[in-house]
Amino acid sequence: MHKFKSGDLVKFETGFLQPRTASGVYTVVRVLPASPDGHLQYQVKSVAEPHGRIALEHQLVPASNPDQLPPARPPGQS
Repeated sequence: MHKFKSGDLVKFETGFLQPRTASGVYTVVRVLPASPDGHLQYQVKSVAEPHGRIALEHQLVPASNPDQLPPARPPGQS
């Protein structure tokens, strides 16, 4: 069972083998099927990057600190 759902705010866990990512908070765009080796995965997006990323569940931690929330976008922008 997946730990996160669409719309959840997450951060990449820091670690030696983790991919280079923009720092800060990512939004879970969608829950993906498990990888062929059984790892749960997600599509995540940061406002700091023009593209989304695929992240394995063990690479992510909840971003529950209000200071880490992404900036609000003005109405009419996506």
